[in-house]
Amino acid sequence: MQIFTNTHYNFIKWRLHAVAFSTLFVLAGLGLLAMRGLNVGIDFAGGANIILRFNEPVPMDKLRGMLTDATIQSYGKPAENTVLIRLPQTGKEGDYAGQVVKSIYQTVNGDPAGKLDLNFIGRDAIAETLIPIDPDHKGSGIDAHDYYYNVGQSIISRRSEIGIYHSFSEVTSTPGVSSAVASQLSQRASIGKFNVLNQETVGPQVGRDLQRKAILAVILSTLAMGAYIWVRFDFKFGLGAIMCLIHDVLVAFAFLCMIHAEVSLIMVACFLMIVGYSVNDTVVTYDRARENQKKAKARLPFEEHLNEAINQTLSRTVLTSGSVVLVLVALIIFGGKVIHDFSWVLLIGVLAGTYSTLTIVPAFVIAWNNKVSQKKSDRPSATPRIEKLRVEPPAPARKKAKV
Repeated sequence: MQIFTNTHYNFIKWRLHAVAFSTLFVLAGLGLLAMRGLNVGIDFAGGANIILRFNEPVPMDKLRGMLTDATIQSYGKPAENTVLIRLPQTGKEGDYAGQVVKSIYQTVNGDPAGKLDLNFIGRDAIAETLIPIDPDHKGSGIDAHDYYYNVGQSIISRRSEIGIYHSFSEVTSTPGVSSAVASQLSQRASIGKFNVLNQETVGPQVGRDLQRKAILAVILSTLAMGAYIWVRFDFKFGLGAIMCLIHDVLVAFAFLCMIHAEVSLIMVACFLMIVGYSVNDTVVTYDRARENQKKAKARLPFEEHLNEAINQTLSRTVLTSGSVVLVLVALIIFGGKVIHDFSWVLLIGVLAGTYSTLTIVPAFVIAWNNKVSQKKSDRPSATPRIEKLRVEPPAPARKKAKV
């Protein structure tokens, strides 16, 4: 599909303006980074992530009063009463998230009077409670143990299916739960106020290791892309591709610093997606420029070949970038707070990758090409070798015959 035909926009003309704009943008982001510091997430700094689902509206005030250093926000749809809790690491190894969940449980649920909380416990606790009682008269053998473990698994599976138990009727209607088992559970169990959907702890040592690997992933992927284009096309194109990828990552990182977004593993994935997207568009333009140089009948300056290639691939660039931008705008509007920063940084990276293909890459490629051409023109030419001309001796004069 062609939306631009026979265009002759002079993108090369604006390359230095684009370089100046990007430089100012990156410097502004780095200036804010120096003032406010980097908002390092739990993945790199260490800490705990906890996701809880309540069967009633989330007691935000109570949670914030307990966890003063935590970041607490709604998670998922409002009707699901789910909350995401992020806690910074205290510098110690161990089950930090488990300790925090236990503290929340004691504060929110109070004293359960020794009863099992069916929204909090697992399959084994249910089975170990039912086996000594044996409400279904299965005996004490291995088959009886397997039977009650399956009952416990059915109860936990049902809880995962509906998200959280709100009443005992949801437990008793679970397939595999007999009336005798339901009667015993009603006496020995209770329905707590929240269920733990996920809890994870990242120690400080693991966080530092993840941080090092994330930086290496971005750097090595950028160099690998540049090396591929160098081998596939030319050294100056490979150099331009590397500078383009560095530019796109720096612009996205500068914007991340401007909005003070959290740097986490999902942001590393965002930067890697920007690298992959940007190099794809660059390769298409380079390939067209190479074809034009081969097909050209008249010898044209390199700048004209490159500008013609950009105009010829302009429709593809706009359609591809436009499709991605529409998806990212939809994620920003409807995706929720969890991926809000991710969507914004990726959007800025895609836009930077688009205009860098049109202006930033030509700036570096043309500068390198002019430098190489200048060196060739300044190289002294070889002194021509003068060969001595061989002078043939004159032929002897013929004697006239006597008549």
